[in-house]
Amino acid sequence: FINLQENNVSNHLMVWIPPSRGLEALRDAFPNDVSNITTYQDLHGLVNFDIPMPHDLNIVFMGDSLTRYQYLDLAFFLSRNGTWDREDHDEHFEIRDGKMSWNTFFTLTNEMLSPFENLCDCSRFGKNKDTARENRYFYEPQNNNRLTYLLKFGHRPFRSSWDVSYINEHSDSLVNDPQNVDIAQTLNWTEVIDNFVCKMIPRPTFFVFNSGLWADDELVEVDVQTKIVQSLSNCNIISVYKTTTIPMIDEPKNHNRDEMCQLADICYNVSWTGLVTPDKHADNVHFTPPIYSMLNIHLLSMLASGEVLAVNS
Repeated sequence: FINLQENNVSNHLMVWIPPSRGLEALRDAFPNDVSNITTYQDLHGLVNFDIPMPHDLNIVFMGDSLTRYQYLDLAFFLSRNGTWDREDHDEHFEIRDGKMSWNTFFTLTNEMLSPFENLCDCSRFGKNKDTARENRYFYEPQNNNRLTYLLKFGHRPFRSSWDVSYINEHSDSLVNDPQNVDIAQTLNWTEVIDNFVCKMIPRPTFFVFNSGLWADDELVEVDVQTKIVQSLSNCNIISVYKTTTIPMIDEPKNHNRDEMCQLADICYNVSWTGLVTPDKHADNVHFTPPIYSMLNIHLLSMLASGEVLAVNS
């Protein structure tokens, strides 16, 4: 396994946070080098799940289902005042199976995060990915934490009915019927950043993105990679490229873009997911608790190490 490394965040993007016990605890919550760890059990034993609550967090996650479930896990943590999702809890996120319709899944997960996930611009029918929308906006006011999830499937365009200027106003929960929706935007990666993410108010601090396991992914194109990072830099958003989580049975697809780790401000290397045991897989590519919590602790620990995150002491 490659050592977990992060590129230097440009000085104009840095937000200096005074040292605190809480920040130190978060920095140390996940090992910064997993190269010598050979089993999931050993790694799990080194992760501190009892971390302080962050505040003033503003992260946009963009990707497919591999990113969705990480967003849901972090939103659950922030909405439950620092309690991670666990299988033995009365309230627990289930990986959607084929028996549940997508719109039922959207409604149930939106209700579970109520009143903090006030916007879910979500609609999908069956296996039709071409017209799917799943864009979620989460705001937890006590600690001023904001999360956004934007769905992107491979080469398929991002679809949204949102007017980006009002998603921070927290109107009533919204799970849209496509027959009653005007699609405002169908955009590729760089258009999403230029015309959507950079226009969000308040502007996000971090853009965490991953292309998933799609053979027809736009991120194979070096020109697209460069434009993504440049667009984020132009509007002072820190680019965090997340490598793709490792499937239980690896697939012969070029699912990790090593060039992105060189280009992005931060390389969020999650190759340790190759250690995850079969009992912690919901299916070949998705996980059960506590894997998404470990992914989020890893992310927050890395951001805290870069002094671009604040926590409650």
